[in-house]
Amino acid sequence: MKPVLRISLIVMALALAPFAVAADLEPDTDGPWINVDVYDLVDAGDATFLDYLGRGYVAMLDNLKSDGLILDYGVMMKTTGAAGDGDVVVWWSVESLADYEKAGERMETMAGEMHSVEEWGEIWSELEEIRTIRSSNFYRAVLWNKAE
Repeated sequence: MKPVLRISLIVMALALAPFAVAADLEPDTDGPWINVDVYDLVDAGDATFLDYLGRGYVAMLDNLKSDGLILDYGVMMKTTGAAGDGDVVVWWSVESLADYEKAGERMETMAGEMHSVEEWGEIWSELEEIRTIRSSNFYRAVLWNKAE
């Protein structure tokens, strides 16, 4: 009986180990703020949309990151499922709401420097044909830290 009891205790300890580790973590809602835009694309709209991102949105995000106004940014493309169901996600993060406002103000300035009002109008009309904004949300990252 002793070996069976010993094995049972070891199995129970291993089964409860993840809970003991998880109990030592506390949520911290002071993480960075993250802007997340989700786009649906028409079939074969990927190349045109990626070209737009490179000429517009991502180019601005890259400048904002270089200037230290945002922490980071990224673009994710869906690789499975039907077209038109959250095909592209563009995200960028800031340390605080004040940084978010500064980044937005700088984006407005950069937009005028990059293209004229007429050029932006042409770009937007092209985009209307290939993409729909599925959602645009602002999130607060929750990080788990070890309890002290």
